[in-house]
This record gives sequence, structure tokens and C-alpha cells, in this order.
Amino acid sequence: MGIRVVRNAQASWQGTVPDGGGRIGVGSGAFEGPFTLRARVEEGVHSTNPEELIGAGHAGCFTMSLANLMSEAGHPPIDLETTARVHLEQLEQGFRITRIELDTTGEAEGVDAATFAALAEQAKSTCPVSLALAGTEITLKATLKEHG
Repeated sequence: MGIRVVRNAQASWQGTVPDGGGRIGVGSGAFEGPFTLRARVEEGVHSTNPEELIGAGHAGCFTMSLANLMSEAGHPPIDLETTARVHLEQLEQGFRITRIELDTTGEAEGVDAATFAALAEQAKSTCPVSLALAGTEITLKATLKEHG
């Protein structure tokens, strides 16, 4: 029998969607903060939104998967950094997350750019969050830093 994990998050909301707001948090207590419609559709608002949290989860899962694949290939990462850009668009049928762009940069000994890119593609296609988001286009840019 394999590992089975259940994680929790919670959200609350008060008021109308345009004027109201709420709190969103994770079960571990590592994050809890405000979220609003303004934070979803405007830049520079000091609260979060579901797309930002999906991006954080996707970037974290992908980066951990890539670190594992690199280690298994004999090239444990010195440093990996990933940004996930989550696109929310209003379409005819309503608002949809249409695309997630992963941009990762890594540094490791003994790995070339082609191998790094192949391992990054494998991580993108196999990390659990990528699989959960399979209905969304997910792109990847992988850059290997010069080591030394």
C-alpha cells in the first residue's frame, strides 16, 4: 500500500463578490490571508486570489518533482527557482484558467542544458499538480545556469 495524504485548506467570504472579501488559508497554518475580487482582476492589491495560490502550488510541486528527477539522474540541484504564471480569462462561457506558464531556472553539476530541459519536461508531465490541472494548457521554459 502506498502513501495516502489528505491536505486541507479553507475559505470564508462576507458580502457581495464585487464589494466583499474573505480569508483563505491552508490547514497547516503556514499561510492565512485576505482574498478579494480586486486581487483577482487588478495588479498591486495586497491580498491573494485562487489563481495565485494555484500557481504557488504548481510551482512548488513541479520544482520538487524536478529536484527528485535530477537527483535520481545523479545531478542533485544546487538551486532551482520556478515561477508559475496563471492566466485567468473571461471567455464566452465564463471565466477560465486558460494557461499556466512554468519558468524554471536551475543550477547543478554535471548536467547539460538538453538533459536539464528533458528532466524539466518530465517533471511538468508527471508532477501531481500538473496532472490535476490537465485540462489547462501548461507551458514550460527551462534555463540551466552556468555552474562555477
